[in-house]
Amino acid sequence: MINKGLSHYQSAQKNSGAFENRAFLEKIMEKGALYNIAFLQNRALLETILELPECMIDAKKMKQMETLLLWLLKTQEEARVS
Repeated sequence: MINKGLSHYQSAQKNSGAFENRAFLEKIMEKGALYNIAFLQNRALLETILELPECMIDAKKMKQMETLLLWLLKTQEEARVS
């Protein structure tokens, strides 16, 4: 009986985590649509990002990520102009 309870608890935890991730993903996509940011509306890209393992990001990597996101935003604006 205890084994069944444990397996039910573990499956409920998995489903709860998946539900939270899905809700978080939907919120990001809504904001992406609101601000018209194309790469934040890409479900496959966001799911891949959410599946990445959690790890510490140092300041250098954060700066590189900021540079990349600013470049993506700039190229998106240039594509709209042309």
